Amino acid sequence: MRSSSELGDASAVLFQQSNQLGIHTIRTAVGIFDDPNEAMELWLTSYDDSGEMTKIHYYFNLHIHSVFENIIPARQEGKLYALTVLSGNDVRLYYQTMATYLSVPRQQVFNETEYFYSFFFSGGTINAVTNQPITEEQRKIMIRFAQVFGLIYTRFLDLQKAETNARDAQIESALERVRARAQAMQQPEELKDITQVFRHEMGMLGVEELETCSIYIYDESDRESKCWFALKDPRTAGSKLVSGEFEFDLNVTWVGREMLQFYHSKAKETSIVMTDESRKEWIHYCETRGQPSRGYYSEEIPDNTYHLYKFSNGAIGQSSENVISQGSWDLLKRAASVFSLAYSRFKDLTQARIALQSLKEEKSRAENALTELKATQRQLIQSEKMASLGELTADIAHEIQNPLNFINNFSEVNTELLTELKQKAQAGNTDNIPTLIEDIEKNQCKITHHGRRANSIVEGMLQHARISTGKREPVDLNKLVNEYLCLSYQGLRAKDKGFNAILQTHFDESIGEIQAIPQDIGRVLLNLYNNAFYAVNEKKARLSGTFEPTVSVRTMKEGNNVLITVTDNGTGMSQQTMNKAFQPFFTTKPTGEGTGLGLSLSYDTIAKGYGGNLSVKSREGEGSEFVVQLPAI
Repeated sequence: MRSSSELGDASAVLFQQSNQLGIHTIRTAVGIFDDPNEAMELWLTSYDDSGEMTKIHYYFNLHIHSVFENIIPARQEGKLYALTVLSGNDVRLYYQTMATYLSVPRQQVFNETEYFYSFFFSGGTINAVTNQPITEEQRKIMIRFAQVFGLIYTRFLDLQKAETNARDAQIESALERVRARAQAMQQPEELKDITQVFRHEMGMLGVEELETCSIYIYDESDRESKCWFALKDPRTAGSKLVSGEFEFDLNVTWVGREMLQFYHSKAKETSIVMTDESRKEWIHYCETRGQPSRGYYSEEIPDNTYHLYKFSNGAIGQSSENVISQGSWDLLKRAASVFSLAYSRFKDLTQARIALQSLKEEKSRAENALTELKATQRQLIQSEKMASLGELTADIAHEIQNPLNFINNFSEVNTELLTELKQKAQAGNTDNIPTLIEDIEKNQCKITHHGRRANSIVEGMLQHARISTGKREPVDLNKLVNEYLCLSYQGLRAKDKGFNAILQTHFDESIGEIQAIPQDIGRVLLNLYNNAFYAVNEKKARLSGTFEPTVSVRTMKEGNNVLITVTDNGTGMSQQTMNKAFQPFFTTKPTGEGTGLGLSLSYDTIAKGYGGNLSVKSREGEGSEFVVQLPAI
């Protein structure tokens, strides 16, 4: 023997040889015991009605009939063989039993008496059925045949073990390919591809009894369930597979309700036999949900059976026209564990997709929020600029009024002098004309002087308010520092005529020009100067006349950086105030006198715009020192 399946051929040889030796048998068989189940696997050889030799393979419980049941005690007692004799109606009842339980064709003609011999060998028997007793010599021949079959049985077990191992390796290899495809899933939709791989692998294993392979996912919280399927393409005659998925309601069809009952039960496996209307109902329902049409007419839809095995959150199923073998059930069970992995991967990918979609939405919301924040920031910056400009405009309006008053006054005086000069000229009186002309010239000089002074103030104000182009240009830093110092001081004096302060400047002439946006640096300086003047003015209001408000500004080059230091001897700050100095909207000024954005925006301008730094040192009651650090290039 090269295969365990050839044991049936050995049974046929036994049948031929026994008859050639004069042992006239109706049929012979080789049986292998399944002791745990008190059952037997039988390979039987006989003649059919046409006189042709036929071979049949059975598996049955020994308690099916006394013919087989009598084998048990004889074997236990160590006898060489067992014999059961049936006569008359017992023969007829035996064949009726065999026809009922093993689908043996019903006989029309019965022998009056039949003798059922079972000769033992390790693990099994050789059986012979005759219509007359066999002789002692014939019994010895059959016992020798049984001894030979003992050797054949050893070969059978070896082959069976090797085939089992090979089959297991083949199955594991097939399942590993299914498992590998499951682990390679990148999208939840690929679950249908795994069913196709599984259906293909089952075909490669020779499991051709199945029609479809399906995965059913059932969710307790949702009446809708999902099915991923792979089946032979009903539109082609070949073995091409088609796969897909559809959703269905378990409560709509009889088959669905049977599935629902299975899901709620403790059973691990079930077979749902679909016949007549239930099969038609299920096929048509699946077609309406998206499964390819089988092309059946209602009256042509064949009976079918769904074989289901549970795994987490669902079941894996095969569809076949008949019952499936135990080997197919074992495959289904092993595949269920693989699909449990596949479904876990499916859930992970589904959750990942949901999480990714959520992240995309969060990212979109964050981007929108950032856009709004930037727009708000631009508005705040512009508001701060406008607030600063508005404050300057109010202050400088007072300052401009002084030169304008001079200009108006001297213009009126010149108008009067010119009228007097014209009258004298018309009268031919040349007395005092040189004096009048000299007075007019002096007044005109004063008009020009005060006009230029007003023009300078306006230019400074416009320069401060001008929107930056965002392009850096060479800037004379010392000149810029001094211009904004004067602009800030003039603004405060225009607002408060009684205010005076000592201004101290120390400019490092080696600094020269740096690359900067003048308006940006100017706004930072103006904010620092205004704060310094505010601090010394506050302190002056608290103290007697002995206090001299002083603001000093120093520039110096330090390595690759330039430093602008603004120092005042004003009110100073506590450590707690210094910690919050650069926070947006933080201010120590009374309500309505400050936005709390000046230092925050100044810090952002220097730190983010130039890669520099803005720092502060202060002692409460003694004054503050702000240091602006900028790249020298």
